[in-house]
Amino acid sequence: MRVDLGVMHLDRDFDYLVPKEWHEKAVPGARVRVRFSGRLRDAYVIDRVDEADVDSPKPLERVIDAVPPLSPETLTLIQDVADRYVGTFWDVARAAVPTRHARAESSVLRKAAESDAAPAPATSPAQDTSADAAADAPAHPAADPAWRHYRWPEKASPARVVWSSAPASDVVAEIVSLARWKRSEGCGVIIVVPDAADVARVRSELATVLPESDIAELSADVGPERRYREFLRVRTGQATVVIGTRTAVFAPVQDLGAIIMWDDGNDVYRELHAPYWDAREVAAMRSHQTSCDVFVGAPARSVATQWWCRSGWAASVDPERPSWWNVRCIDERERARDPAAESARIPSAAWMTARNGLRHGPVLFLVARRGYVPALACQDCRAPARCRDDSCQGALEMSSGHAAARCGRCGALNGAWTCTQCGGSRLRAVHIGAGRTADELGRAFPGVQIVWSEADRIVRSVPDTPSLIVATPGAEPIAEKGYRAVIILDARSVYPSLAGAEQQVRRWFEATRLVAERGEVCLVASASSLEAQALVRWDSRWFAERQLDERASAGLPPVTRVAEVTGPQAAVQAMGDRIRSDHRILGPVPIPDSHHVRSYLIVPRTQAAAFTRELGSLMRTESTKDSTMRDVRVRMDPRDM
Repeated sequence: MRVDLGVMHLDRDFDYLVPKEWHEKAVPGARVRVRFSGRLRDAYVIDRVDEADVDSPKPLERVIDAVPPLSPETLTLIQDVADRYVGTFWDVARAAVPTRHARAESSVLRKAAESDAAPAPATSPAQDTSADAAADAPAHPAADPAWRHYRWPEKASPARVVWSSAPASDVVAEIVSLARWKRSEGCGVIIVVPDAADVARVRSELATVLPESDIAELSADVGPERRYREFLRVRTGQATVVIGTRTAVFAPVQDLGAIIMWDDGNDVYRELHAPYWDAREVAAMRSHQTSCDVFVGAPARSVATQWWCRSGWAASVDPERPSWWNVRCIDERERARDPAAESARIPSAAWMTARNGLRHGPVLFLVARRGYVPALACQDCRAPARCRDDSCQGALEMSSGHAAARCGRCGALNGAWTCTQCGGSRLRAVHIGAGRTADELGRAFPGVQIVWSEADRIVRSVPDTPSLIVATPGAEPIAEKGYRAVIILDARSVYPSLAGAEQQVRRWFEATRLVAERGEVCLVASASSLEAQALVRWDSRWFAERQLDERASAGLPPVTRVAEVTGPQAAVQAMGDRIRSDHRILGPVPIPDSHHVRSYLIVPRTQAAAFTRELGSLMRTESTKDSTMRDVRVRMDPRDM
């Protein structure tokens, strides 16, 4: 049994006696109740053996579920993920298995019993159409019209494929094409997408080619009862296609043939709780474990998946750049022709692009920051404006053109603000947000509808009518027939981190992918940067290769394996000193607004398995002691550094 105890040093198997009454149900993967140190606790059955390692094992109290939540395959996967990310079995299992719901379990079992007892029903015309659509799928995706703008490799076996979008492509159609192909071979399929809106779009399209009863949806947005019901439908084989968010990668699909993941560079695929596993890497691990196919797509090629291609583990499917594709960069030469462009946030060339696009349909403005004015400074000395509460000192912001400055940390109003550096009382905007941009566009284009979309007010779709859409990255609405123009503002700076340039390219490609055929793209940035060149060429693979070369020369991931260690300085330093694997240390560096520090322990990939075993052993040993090392947090392979 693996008992839910919450401490690392007790994350191991314990022997319990299985009474005769539970002999049939206490199988590997079953969730049971056992008594540990006088308290009843949940546990999973890991294996059944004839003899125990202890003289008098305690009996288990009862089996909780009518259907074992974990299949033998997912049981192994959970343990492998826990080992790779230096975590515990139960920390991973809690994410892989939804919270039990008795009514959902009863309904699924009742439906299964009725289905077994009843004669085979006659299929409706709609069901016949869906079944025929799956059966008539092309022998290979390359023959499907959805992939007509891509170059597929001649042979990819096993079919581990990485693709990046073509301009004006239909991602949902591409995903459905892959799922339909694998279902025609009789395989189960898992589709993993970033959020609930993507789940809804893909499911709607999937239902046109597959029976509804064959599809299950696993995401937190569906509610606990429905989520557990859908999980059990998958576990019992009633549904063979799963569409969901990151935890769907663990779905116990029978005869799994493929995992399809979209937008793998999105940070939502990183689990927020220990052991901080990454859905992209879990998909790769599951492919190793079961030999299932993996298809990973994104607007722009991620450095991690390009490493898969370079190492030969995956094949690359590349988009063809259409003849109409053209990106206009507002660079030094453009500013020389337009003196106002040097200081203007929206140069005249961008205004003209928007004006031309509005003649035919919607136009998208991509803005880097949400809010109205998210950062303020002193007008006289340019010092950052801070909250007047000495215990806070948060940055000031404005929520509208008529609102008083307020603290972004504590929310206090700072209407009578005075600069502590020079005594000035006037404020200036350091950064302009989506709200202020929408105001400016509304004044410049009177009578044109303005749509403002950002994280806390996302607009999912817009009609094919002339309108101006101002959106932050990730909040771009889907235009019915594509945008007639896409204009990217605030593009001159890159966040100073390992993945900063990669994420910027990903955001640009995601926005410009939504342009309609023969639509215009305008980038307010120098054309000489590598990021701009990748967009001009529509060649994110080339950019990812350049990033890989730089990281390889510096010995940084994904060429190496990294452990991010955070905690008290003495404990972090002690952990680095006690690791015996061939490693190097970056840091420690202080963490702002904290008494902790952060270090990175880096090892060659050839020593990755030994390194994680050593880290896990050290963490288990220290969890038994009353030392500062118990406060250390370890994250394996962080997406950014």
